[in-house]
Amino acid sequence: MIRFGLFIVILFILVGCSLKTSTETVTDKNTTPDVSTIESISPKIFTYHHKYDNMDRGSHNYSDKTLVVDPEIEISKIRRGNVIFFNTEKGTKEISRIVALPGEKIKITKGQIYINDKKLDTFYGFAHRLGLNKDNYFELMYKSGNLYNKKEMEKLFETNMNERKLANNEYYFVDDDWLRGTMGVLKENNIIGLVLGYK
Repeated sequence: MIRFGLFIVILFILVGCSLKTSTETVTDKNTTPDVSTIESISPKIFTYHHKYDNMDRGSHNYSDKTLVVDPEIEISKIRRGNVIFFNTEKGTKEISRIVALPGEKIKITKGQIYINDKKLDTFYGFAHRLGLNKDNYFELMYKSGNLYNKKEMEKLFETNMNERKLANNEYYFVDDDWLRGTMGVLKENNIIGLVLGYK
């Protein structure tokens, strides 16, 4: 009987701990959806004309724009939310947003990103299309009467990814438009620079 009582106490403690973890969040109070305009460019900084719409949040963000890139950013100063310019595994150059840092665990459950089992509570922490979350997107499509593949869009907003632990030289990136963009692991040595904003 004593053993059963001890078992119940341990069970309550374990359940309590798991509930506490699931309600904790990771936030980013420094990054906003706005893109800065850079007036003066030093000789150490370069520009890059980005033609793709993988980062569009409904205002053609980054798409067909001349971007200002700082190649002298210290790797240790890269933060969650930064938009970075990098070499892809295919040998092309791309931009994307950092969502997970070296050594962290990342997973996606029903379109929500979790970092070390904590909800990433920020504007880029969940599945979105043109800057809209699931409910707002479907409401817009219903009101506009646009033809689209609703089944595929429901799948996108319910994206799942098994947990992955990043190595000490790895970052995880996710494009701002989950339909038009990609996500994946980025090795530190493939980072070219930090995107500061528009020229």
